[in-house]
Amino acid sequence: MFLLARLTRPLAVCAMLALAACQSSGVEDTLNVEDSKVASSAAGLETVGSGPVTIGMVTGLAGAARASERDYRDGAKLAAQQLGGDAVTLAIYNAQANASGTKTAVDALVERGAKIIIGPAQAGLLNAVPSGGNPPVVAFVTNGAQRKNGVFAFLSDAVDSSIEAAAYAIGAGRKKIVIVHAADADQASLARLRSGISAKGGTVIADIPVSANSTGELASRAAQLQGAQAIVLAPGLRSPAATLAGLRATGALPASALILATPDFPPGPAGAGVLMCRVDQLAVGEITERFRTEFGRAMSRDAAYGFDAAALAIGIARARGAAGLTSGTLTSRSGFRGVLGSFRFSSSGAVERNCSIYRVEGNAFKMHDPAPNGF
Repeated sequence: MFLLARLTRPLAVCAMLALAACQSSGVEDTLNVEDSKVASSAAGLETVGSGPVTIGMVTGLAGAARASERDYRDGAKLAAQQLGGDAVTLAIYNAQANASGTKTAVDALVERGAKIIIGPAQAGLLNAVPSGGNPPVVAFVTNGAQRKNGVFAFLSDAVDSSIEAAAYAIGAGRKKIVIVHAADADQASLARLRSGISAKGGTVIADIPVSANSTGELASRAAQLQGAQAIVLAPGLRSPAATLAGLRATGALPASALILATPDFPPGPAGAGVLMCRVDQLAVGEITERFRTEFGRAMSRDAAYGFDAAALAIGIARARGAAGLTSGTLTSRSGFRGVLGSFRFSSSGAVERNCSIYRVEGNAFKMHDPAPNGF
């Protein structure tokens, strides 16, 4: 067995959360709570705190509400209660989840003097938010969403996870990468994966589409595997473990090639040695207990995203005042630190998150290389 040493990165993290770093013993499963329909909220404004700097938030909870939107809101509320003090007011507008309702909410928050807006949580509603970063918008959407200038994505998805896993391999000198993906994979997601690998310094030497994991199908691609230093089992494969078994059965897969998968890869002996990126969680233990006490239910990943988005805005406001809540501050290359680990934004509004690398060993995931503390 060989171990890969993660490259050391300079630490210049803007630590926004004044919380004890109670390290969770779990990983992504800790915050996995199934999304479902919930009771809608009355349309209109609610506030937490009474500080001079207003942080706006728009939800779609006045319509056909989902647990994810409720959790974004409640996570943000907890951050305002725990971190806001007398510095900020979190103004939350619960709106109908449509363009008209979102615009009404945004207009009301801007009129109230919001210096930053958190939300919405649907990519299709981003046309209803202001562009140009006045005020900046931190939306609960992924990097794949079409965004205006001044709108920042806050959610990471399986494509981002695959890019970061590839970055780990690239940092270890494994730059020749083969992408194995479903034959009917979303082309925009594949393009984002390819460009992300290229931006990290890797070279995609082959794309292998898979439809049925048949021996003949994969054997016909054997020549494309021989120069691979890393294999990315892309998001969307129907049975990544079966695909991996088929790839190994060709006999063409180099023994030293790293196998990189998404966090939903099933543990088990057949996946021994598979590596994956899992978002780090710095203070999950303490925050989940506070959330349960306050709201009477388990904290979800969405609630953690809501907490971090509000904590980001609160931390900037406390450190720099209202004038600090700008796109320029958000795109600081030193990044920020939250419950879900370190993150930063690019000038395009894409979010990048540090993650820990886990390895499949038996029927479990084992920590292989912890996430860097910053960028």
